[in-house]
Amino acid sequence: MGLIWTIYFDILYIIRLSVIERERNLLENMGKEADNTKIKPTPFVLSINICDSIIRDEVTKKVSLIGLFSIINSNVFPCIHPLMHVYIALTNGHGKYNTEIRFSHLEDGEPIAGMIGELDFKNPLQIIELNICWQQLRFHKSGDYIVQVLCEGAVVGERKFRVAGPQQKMPAIDETEES
Repeated sequence: MGLIWTIYFDILYIIRLSVIERERNLLENMGKEADNTKIKPTPFVLSINICDSIIRDEVTKKVSLIGLFSIINSNVFPCIHPLMHVYIALTNGHGKYNTEIRFSHLEDGEPIAGMIGELDFKNPLQIIELNICWQQLRFHKSGDYIVQVLCEGAVVGERKFRVAGPQQKMPAIDETEES
């Protein structure tokens, strides 16, 4: 009887090994197929801020955003804004991304500035901080404008701001105020 149980357990062991081998092969093949069709996750924008200047302390690596704003006032159009900085922080990147930063008029999509480059995330927890300095930006008309961050052609974040002309009322801060 002991010999029968030994043969029985040997057969079960061989069957189990072949099942494990088959599952391993399936998983490996599924992994290869998944790698071919896998879409790389898009980075996540933590912040987009528009300001007068950005200071980075070289000892602590802390960033100070000076003169944050979301409205540019002008009495004449076209107007030229002499200098502005845009601070952008992104995370959750997986490798390299073709990236575009785009300024445009919100209503008609008219582009006013942009730049293209590559971001390289070493790991998904890394935070990449961009300090983009724009000089002599020309705004042809008043209205709402937008700063967009695109990775691989897809918008991953955006920030609206307003260029206000003379005599324009400021938008209400909340719903309880009269406009």
